[in-house]
Amino acid sequence: MNKYVIILLTLTSICQSQNKDFERVYIEAGLVQPLGILSEKFEPSPSFGFWFRSRWIKKDCIDFGFNFFIPRQTSPIQFKYRDSVVEYKSKHFAINLGTRFVKIMPLSLKNDRFNLEWNSGFGLALNSYQAPAEIEFASAEYSQELLTTFYLSQGIKINYDNIGLQCHYQWSPYGLFNSQMLDKYGSQTLMLGIVYRQ
Repeated sequence: MNKYVIILLTLTSICQSQNKDFERVYIEAGLVQPLGILSEKFEPSPSFGFWFRSRWIKKDCIDFGFNFFIPRQTSPIQFKYRDSVVEYKSKHFAINLGTRFVKIMPLSLKNDRFNLEWNSGFGLALNSYQAPAEIEFASAEYSQELLTTFYLSQGIKINYDNIGLQCHYQWSPYGLFNSQMLDKYGSQTLMLGIVYRQ
């Protein structure tokens, strides 16, 4: 019990040590544009994110959070199942969980709330697919495929007051850890969007 009290007091002191003008919560909305081979799997799709920021040193910060997108106009992908090939359809949900390291660069000498952010991120990327309903799976088998991989990202963001515009490039090698997938899935996306920070 004592360790939980200590952790709570530590987190409280960290929160109180932040400046009043330091935004901790970032809410994102935008569009994910698939690139290369991935553009054959789905069309530009809506994306939403939530990130919690902690100051590291001076103008450097760390963000923890997630963003998810809803793939539109998806194409089925082929998986090996026993001695046959089955086309799985998208469940129209993909999510990235991770962290971003952020460098903040002021763009005005008079107003530090007008700034540029450069960030590098990494984390876990998940994309879900479902087998056709007519296939009868054994009790120990799964009718769903969750493409799981890591991601690396680079992004830039321009903020003025509580609003920002951002652009992120992300590399997610979805097919790297799935030996059952026969298609080349692709790995590159570009995300454009707006940010509200509070």
